[in-house]
Amino acid sequence: MNYHDIITFIEQNPVCTIATSHQDQPHVRAFLTNIIEDKIYFTTSLDKQVGKQISQNQKSELCYLFPDFSTMLRITTTLEILNDKKIKQHLIDNREYLKHFDVNDPSFILFTLSNSQATFWTLLDNLKEDGLEKILF
Repeated sequence: MNYHDIITFIEQNPVCTIATSHQDQPHVRAFLTNIIEDKIYFTTSLDKQVGKQISQNQKSELCYLFPDFSTMLRITTTLEILNDKKIKQHLIDNREYLKHFDVNDPSFILFTLSNSQATFWTLLDNLKEDGLEKILF
């Protein structure tokens, strides 16, 4: 398995849960993944609790899943906040739910993954987590 396998899986299953934390309480939320030139991006707002949590603690884990629960992709990562106006504008132009944002809005957060480790898991791997291949990217 390699990074291309990760991108392919995400393209087929673009919705994931992202875990953040506030103090000692974990929180998970569903996010739609944006892939641009084989790079993974997400958006949110500082007006939301999730945006505030990400700005305070970038350590996270993501989980993607086939609808039949046969395969899962887990990514342990650091969420890297970016200020790339070109990508922000591209997403505003192509995602209806972002149309209300302005590229210069300081509350509009664009983030990607860095220092990441991915693991594919199937039901056959149950109780074998420690032996699964780790893909670093």
